Amino acid sequence: MLVSIVGTAAANAGAGDIDKAATSAPSAARDANSNPYTADADAIAEGKGLWRDTGCYSCHGGVGEGGVGPNLTDDQWVYKPTDKTLFKTISKGRKGTNMVGWSKDLDDDQIWKVIAYIRSLYQGDPHKIIW
Repeated sequence: MLVSIVGTAAANAGAGDIDKAATSAPSAARDANSNPYTADADAIAEGKGLWRDTGCYSCHGGVGEGGVGPNLTDDQWVYKPTDKTLFKTISKGRKGTNMVGWSKDLDDDQIWKVIAYIRSLYQGDPHKIIW
């Protein structure tokens, strides 16, 4: 399963891997609904660093297993778990929840890389993947 292979690569990525430029893919030339960094090991490693740097783990757990915030590794999502929905949630936040928007701290490419990292952690039913 691709998700497991990529997840292992991201989990094993060292902290030194995340010092690369945050904008390695041009934003303007891509479809805003899909992640240009899906299955990109370098981007996943950078997303893992951004996950740590922004403190996502404080609500979602060290590897997305959940805590104050929901588990991001399973297939039990409140909102449709598309890349577009997840991007909007990370950038704008979610009203009525503790999820704050990160668009002032992370640019679009960085948000996509965090999403690539989150996707690499998936442990749910592979038949339910819709991103």
